Amino acid sequence: MTNMSGKLVPRTGLLLGAYVDPDDAWRGNDDVFAKIDAFEALIGRPLAIALHYYDWADVFPSGLEQWDLAGDRIPLISWRGTRLDAINSGRYDSLIRARARSVKSLGAPVFVRWGWEMNGNWFAHAGALNMPDGPAKFVAAWRRIHKIFDAAGAKNVVWVWCPNAQSTPDEEWNQWGRYYPGDAFVDWVAIDGYNWGTTQSWSTWQNLADIVRPFYRDYAGRKPIMISETASAEAGGDKAAWIRNAQTTLIRDFPKVKAMLWFEVAKEADWRVESSAASLAAFRSLAQDSHFRGS
Repeated sequence: MTNMSGKLVPRTGLLLGAYVDPDDAWRGNDDVFAKIDAFEALIGRPLAIALHYYDWADVFPSGLEQWDLAGDRIPLISWRGTRLDAINSGRYDSLIRARARSVKSLGAPVFVRWGWEMNGNWFAHAGALNMPDGPAKFVAAWRRIHKIFDAAGAKNVVWVWCPNAQSTPDEEWNQWGRYYPGDAFVDWVAIDGYNWGTTQSWSTWQNLADIVRPFYRDYAGRKPIMISETASAEAGGDKAAWIRNAQTTLIRDFPKVKAMLWFEVAKEADWRVESSAASLAAFRSLAQDSHFRGS
């Protein structure tokens, strides 16, 4: 990774990462260490990025990030928000400042993805749950947090802005562009998108290209792109073929995608790469492809 810029953008290919928690039950740092080690053995290579989730009031770094950096992985800190009016009032400035100082102390570049999937309706920071003017409140909160981190000297933070692939509700005021804080406040843009197959009453089989293309069209000319959460269900199609297609299309059609993270969890569906022998073989092939070893 020595060839990368301070913003962690690989000069060639893309960075492959994952959120690794196959049983969706976090039992402490030692458990996470073992799960990541086991996943890397499963796919036959180390991860470039490791994703970790934190609630608004959680303390981080938590030891996971130090372990990642010691193992030559880049931490991706996903920090859930809270009510936007409370952030914008200054109520949480001291908490934000404390997180900034702690992240600064890592002494190495790390990704921070605050307030992801803000165009959904399932997190406290979502625009839909902070009306009126939810998107504008989100932008103000993002900029406030960014400025506090800057003032604290946390220059090692690489800011990742991440809407969901589908806006809920799917209305004009809630489209991802309404939430963009501006180029000066964003280093990478990211998208979360899954192939739910036929696991839900509302879902149909979608290739990764279909999920990513609208977002890519909007932002490929502005910032490096990260697919920060993705995976495929088995139901409704051929998951192994889906992975092979993702491998081909990312190389051929989406050169500005500079990172991709797999959601290695059996949750709403069995998203894991090892949900079948065929899908595991396909993912191992993807992981060994030189394009997915960005440098």
